[in-house]
Amino acid sequence: MDDQPLAPIPPDAPPIFGTARLPEIGQNGGGAAPLEAVRTTLAEVWAHKLRSFLTLIGVVLGTAAVTVNVTIMDGVKVMVWDGIRGLGFDGVMFVAPREPEDRIEQRKRTYSRGLTAHDLGVVRRDASSLDSVAAVRIANFVVSARGVQRRVRVYGITPSYGRVHDREVSAGRWFEESDEFESRKVAVLGIELAERLFGTDDPVGKPVRVGDALFKVIGVEKRMGNRMANSGWTRREMSGVLVPLSAFRSYLQGGQGITILSVKTPDAENLNLVKAELERLVRRSHHGISDFEVENIADEILKAEKEIRVVLRNWTIVLASIAGISLLVGGVGIYSVLRISLAERLYEIGLRKAMGASDRAILLQFMVESATLSILGATIGCLVGAVITELASGAFEGGLPLAPLGLVLGVGFAVAVGVFAGVFPSLAAARLTPVEALQG
Repeated sequence: MDDQPLAPIPPDAPPIFGTARLPEIGQNGGGAAPLEAVRTTLAEVWAHKLRSFLTLIGVVLGTAAVTVNVTIMDGVKVMVWDGIRGLGFDGVMFVAPREPEDRIEQRKRTYSRGLTAHDLGVVRRDASSLDSVAAVRIANFVVSARGVQRRVRVYGITPSYGRVHDREVSAGRWFEESDEFESRKVAVLGIELAERLFGTDDPVGKPVRVGDALFKVIGVEKRMGNRMANSGWTRREMSGVLVPLSAFRSYLQGGQGITILSVKTPDAENLNLVKAELERLVRRSHHGISDFEVENIADEILKAEKEIRVVLRNWTIVLASIAGISLLVGGVGIYSVLRISLAERLYEIGLRKAMGASDRAILLQFMVESATLSILGATIGCLVGAVITELASGAFEGGLPLAPLGLVLGVGFAVAVGVFAGVFPSLAAARLTPVEALQG
């Protein structure tokens, strides 16, 4: 059977490769020009729809996975870092009261007045490494408006609290120095409390009862943090109400004591030195009694950011690995279909070589076909990725714009994998002699 001569090909026989036709001998030496190679590849895809679909699906899924993964990771990173910055703890330290640990200091504790507004003036006057200082006093009160009541945290603050924690208002205004100086009964509502008390109405200018005193709403705080990054402090503040510290003492709860002294430093590189200076100043104000503690919130935030970076990097590696596996599957599909195409087109290759086609021309033909398949799959994959990204954008507060880097990486990896997968079949086709090809 193997020694039987080849049957002659009828003149009206259909082309061997889909709807492709043999190229005429020209400057290419019997080889197909790149555009002709693209045309024959598309013809082959159309002629074998199921096989082409199975071939391209790996490239499509891989490209879509790369595009979507990069876009989602970019969106997550933006939300995480925006959320952390929105908490208002960058460069912030808290000074809070506590019982002295030393027995001698416990006996002398009456020498200290405890944490009071006096410490605010001392730190503000003598600290060299602080940007802003604010006094905060906190207590729980019943807040009511328009028949709705809530027991929430009420914060008596100095106007500098806004500078320390980067607070802004979404409506109305923030406290002014005159509000503190004149003990005005004005209030800034947390955004969640404003929604509970007033719904969709604008609360600015309306009265709200805090305890037994009636305050006028002058502003509503902007939302802090987001779903990716938040803290108990900010959540309680968004559900609470802020009033001037002097008005807090005059109308809600008397006394000179404060709950927290909140400070902000621009020197994030030397937080330990800033903390040491703060401890020295407050201890001197308390006559050497350590009845307070300094909480280095800024340092804790920096440590949390490092941990978050590690987590994000690990997730990026995991998702990139998944996308890479999908692209490798697509590369295997392209390799397989080119091997099948080579087996089907041996006669065509032999005829071209007999007509003078060079090894380079045959190699170029198959490499262009491999690149065309990968580019076609990458293009479809990018469209699929864009659709998935649009559907997922509702889960992100700021939307989810398609990442250009994701498109570039998706297309780049897909083309690279496709071209690499086509190297070996292309070399195999180029190295065939006319006799070997015609006999095959």
